[in-house]
Amino acid sequence: MPMPAHSPTAIREWDRRTIEDLGLPGIALMENAGAAAARVIGSIHDRRPADLPAPFVILCGPGNNGGDGYVVARHLDGRGLAVEVWLCFDRRGLSPGSDAAVNLTVIDRMGLTVHAPPPPYLPPKDIDLSRPVTIIDALLGTGLSRPLTDPYLAWVRLVAASGRPVVALDSPTGLDGDTGEVRGAVLRARHTVTFAAAKRGFYAGAGPESTGKIHVVDIGIPRSIRETDPSDTKRREA
Repeated sequence: MPMPAHSPTAIREWDRRTIEDLGLPGIALMENAGAAAARVIGSIHDRRPADLPAPFVILCGPGNNGGDGYVVARHLDGRGLAVEVWLCFDRRGLSPGSDAAVNLTVIDRMGLTVHAPPPPYLPPKDIDLSRPVTIIDALLGTGLSRPLTDPYLAWVRLVAASGRPVVALDSPTGLDGDTGEVRGAVLRARHTVTFAAAKRGFYAGAGPESTGKIHVVDIGIPRSIRETDPSDTKRREA
C-alpha cells in the first residue's frame, strides 16, 4: 500500500509542537513509541519464534532512541520474554530527570539485566551473540549527520558479523533518514519499527536494503499536527 514518507526534521518538529504547544509530555510519546514497538516485536515472536528468537538483546545509545529501548525492554519483560540491555555509552552523561534517564531508572529498579561496559564502551569480549538471540537497535535512531565512530561503529560491526536478526527502533543505526546514505556503516535490520511516519531515507539509497519490513506505529501525535506539512509528504510504494 502507498506509505507517506517524511523527513526526520519534519517529524522532530511534530514532536516539538506536540510537547511544547499542546503540553503532552515527551515521556508520554516515548512510552507510546516503546510500547507500540514491543507489541510489534512480541507479535512477530509469538507467530514465528524462530524469526525473532528470545532473548532480546537491546543495544541502547545516550539519547531518546535509547530511552525507547528501555521502554521496549520493560514491555517485552511484561510479556514474559527474556531481555538484556547493553548501554553503549557513559550513563553518567544522561541528564537527571530526562525521559531516557527516568526509563533507565525504572528498568534498573525492576531488576532487569542492564550491562554497562567500561570506557571506551566497546563490546566486551564476554558478550555472546553466538546463541539464538534477537538484537534490538536502539543506538542512535534518526538525525545522524556524520559517519559512525566508536563505540557505535564497533557495536554495528559486531552485530553484522553475528548474523543475528535485528529490529531497528525508528531507523537503523548508520542510515541517513533523509537521504538513505550510509554514514560509514549501517546496522541492517530485518524489521524497522518506525515512529509516527516512515522516513524519506527508507526509500532512497541504501534504505530499502537496510530497513527490512517497515512497521509504522502511532505514538500519539495529533492528526492536526501531522497534516500541517503536506509539502513534506511523498507517496512511496512500501
